[in-house]
Parts: sequence; C-alpha cells; structure tokens
Amino acid sequence: MKKKVLMLAAKANMIQQFNHRNIKILQNLGYEVHIATNMVDFGSMSAEENERFKQWMIDNDVIDHQIDFERRIGSLKGNIRSIKQLRKLFKEIDFTFVHVHSPLGSVLGRLVAKRFKVPAIYTAHGFHFFKGGPKSGWLVFYPLEWAFSFITDTLITINDEDYEVAKKHMHAKNIVKINGIGVDVEQAWRVTDEEKLIARRNVRKELDIPENAFVISSVGELSNRKNHKVVLEALKIMCAKQRENIYYIIAGTGDNGKMLNELAASFNFKNHFKLLGYRSDIRDINFASNIVIFPSFQEGLGVSGLETVINGSYLIGSDVRGIKDYILDGSFGDTFNPRNAKQLEKLIKNKVNTSNLNTELNKRQLLQFDVKIIDNVMKEIYQNMKSMW
Repeated sequence: MKKKVLMLAAKANMIQQFNHRNIKILQNLGYEVHIATNMVDFGSMSAEENERFKQWMIDNDVIDHQIDFERRIGSLKGNIRSIKQLRKLFKEIDFTFVHVHSPLGSVLGRLVAKRFKVPAIYTAHGFHFFKGGPKSGWLVFYPLEWAFSFITDTLITINDEDYEVAKKHMHAKNIVKINGIGVDVEQAWRVTDEEKLIARRNVRKELDIPENAFVISSVGELSNRKNHKVVLEALKIMCAKQRENIYYIIAGTGDNGKMLNELAASFNFKNHFKLLGYRSDIRDINFASNIVIFPSFQEGLGVSGLETVINGSYLIGSDVRGIKDYILDGSFGDTFNPRNAKQLEKLIKNKVNTSNLNTELNKRQLLQFDVKIIDNVMKEIYQNMKSMW
C-alpha cells in the first residue's frame, strides 16, 4: 500500500499556482498525494482556472478534500469548523507527513498534524512581517510564526530576508532557502527574437494598442497589497503630452478594478488603461510591453516579476523583500519605494526609450532560479522526510 502525504493550503490557488511540480515529485517518490484546501472559495484565480485545476487533479490521480478555510486569518467559528474537518480527515487517513502553505492553512494544518503526530513541512511564501512592513505584522504574525516553528520539522523560506530571520529566530528542526517555485529559465531563453516580435504584435493587435505605443504592464491581483494604484498615480503626475503615447495594462482579477478605472478616468487616461482579467499568456504580455512594473507592498518572491526578467523584459519593481532578490543590477531593472509615485514617474520617463532585452553577461545569474535546481532541492527535502519513517 502506498504511503500517503497531504498538501494543504487555505485556498486552492496556492496549490494550483505553486505546487503542481511538488505534487509530481511526491508521486514519483511513490506517494499517494492528497490535497486539503478550499475549492469553493478558491482564492485569486478565475473560476475557469479552478475548474481546470480540478480536472488536472482527476487526470493526475490526486485526491482532494474540501476544507472550508476562511480568508486571511479567519474567524474563531470558522477556524474551529476547519479544525474539526481536518481532525476528521487525519482520523480517516494515516498521512506520512503534511506539507502546509499560507498563514491560515499552515497554522491550522500544523496544529492538527501535531495532535496526530504527523511531521510537517511548511513553506513560508513570504512572512507577513518584514523590514519596513506594518507593525501589525510583527505584533500578530511574528509571534504566531515563532510559536508554530516549534512544531515544524522543515521550514522552507523563499527569499534572503526571510531566511535570515528564520535562522535567527525560528525553531524548526530544519530551515531551508529555495529561490521561489522556480522558473524554466533555459526554455525562456530559447524563445527567438522573431517569436517575441510576433507575440508583441498579436497582443497589441488584440488589445487595439498601436505598434509604436509605449506599453507598461503589470501582473497580479487587483488588491491593495499589489498596489497597482501607484502606477496610475505616477502617470497622473506626468503632463498630458508626456503620456499621450503610453498605455498601461494589468493582467489580474480582484476587487480594486472599479477604483483603478475611476482613477484612470480622473486624468483622462481611461482609453489608454486596460484591465485584462485573468490571463494565461503572461509571457506574451511581457513581450508586448516596453517595461513591466511590479509595485507590490509585500511579496514572498513574486513569480511574475521573476518571469519578467527571465523573459528578457525590463522590470521596475518595489524595493521590498523578494522582488529585489532578482533585480540584481541595472541591466535587469530598477527598484523604487512603492509609496513614492514621483520616484516611479521619473523611472518611467527615463525608460521610455530603453530596450527590453537584458545583457547576456548578467543572464547567467538568473540560473539560480531555474526549475531544475528548485526541484532537486524539493526532492531532497521530501526524501529526508521519507527517511524519518
């Protein structure tokens, strides 16, 4: 009989976006993989993508379990309900270990795993406390992470700052740093200039954007944390003449769409501003853009920003933990204070005539983010858990 392992996150998007390859690694090691998450309130992906993920699990023999996790840190009543559901699951199935993700999922998952003496791996996709972050993060999440680190067998961090904090303050038996979920660097570099040009033309034609326009793009949930608002504020600072040939497009879904449209309309930019919704062709959108802006207040690593530089596009990103890990120097991009629209406005104007190809010399530094390296580390982590039994 196969040994069973549980992949757990509060929302299905966390599994869908970050754990396909981890699931296949576990299966190749001989495990039967189960998933515990909320497939009804599934997080920041489209309903269509959620359905595709469900079908992917069926096609790949992954067993899913609905747990009614709430959003953010949840309510007392909701968390008690989720704990009861998890306890029932752990009673029915003898898991070899559990791999937990997301703040809420990781806390409740490790709590129940401890009760059933099941070892736990926890991937911190960016601690919710960080340098320059709000005090509430340090007051609420730091004590939680510190306390639960005592019942964590392996803590995985995905950026330099979190790793240093974990090594200094956390008490997991094993603390590891990986460079995010990995990007297929070598495959991205095989895309020819002609293919990039075709993608550029196709996307611009689809969106009715002129060939000679200067296109800025962003990728991410339309939320306060992703902070797309600051890009519009920077464009608003410019005079009308300076921005007459600039377009700004955002790929993502969320609650802030109406606010962003109203802000664009407030300085007669609405016809040059496009919300694209969920897109599966982010690489082509990168190729269609002159620059990409990643203005988040907070990121673990920020995969879409990393993919931008891997794809050869110029990135302007927030000077925050995670993002600055791969904006290694001026050949890849610039950083700015995500609260400073004036600083961003100057960077945009400076880059209006910048080529969106990075230098060959510095591209080698990006190999540390390649999927093969990340997958080898994850395989070793899983094998170490397997050797415990």
